[in-house]
Amino acid sequence: MTNNNKTFILVLVSLILILPALAHSQYAPAFQKPHLPRVMLGGDAAMFRISLDEFDTIYKSRWGTSYAGYVGVRVYSTYYAAFKYGSFQKEGKSGLHDESGQPLQNAHWNERWYKIGARVHPMPERQWNSYYGFGFAFYDVDENQPVAVFEKSKTDELGTGFYMDLGLEYYLRKWAALYFELGISSGGMQGRTGFEAMSIGGYRFALGLTLLPF
Repeated sequence: MTNNNKTFILVLVSLILILPALAHSQYAPAFQKPHLPRVMLGGDAAMFRISLDEFDTIYKSRWGTSYAGYVGVRVYSTYYAAFKYGSFQKEGKSGLHDESGQPLQNAHWNERWYKIGARVHPMPERQWNSYYGFGFAFYDVDENQPVAVFEKSKTDELGTGFYMDLGLEYYLRKWAALYFELGISSGGMQGRTGFEAMSIGGYRFALGLTLLPF
């Protein structure tokens, strides 16, 4: 695990530990009259672990940093249509590729995902609130050839799969909230299943900020 990943995990754990204290602090803002926002905008940084079993035969680790953003639009009661975008990059490890003999350092993984689904967001009646979401995921992967897990012909089309999210929010103001989110996703590229060891999805532990403009 790189120093950047260790630093991210340390910051993430620290924030999780101090947020409960902030909720009871005299400096924590009093929660205002609850409301259901029509639109939600958010972004986060996360630690992501890809499920693909053969990934670390070429790349440094299955773990890495990931960044994402989302838009949620209320469609009925506490149900929102959710649109999410995220990315995950990784560099090759040291050594030579078994098949091509090329240096593994030349490898580069660039994965982007596009998610469309639903988010169930109960009306926030206090500073802590929870939510969950689920839907379809579409994956776009680019790799440097010939040092790659997938042949170029296998990455010409979008991979498909699904995702599920579970989140906890802490409201700083009526219009802004910090959130911690656990995301689970699964997806397969052309010719491969999208489950477990063959999946280019994985587990994502995110910390982010949501804005509720109206």
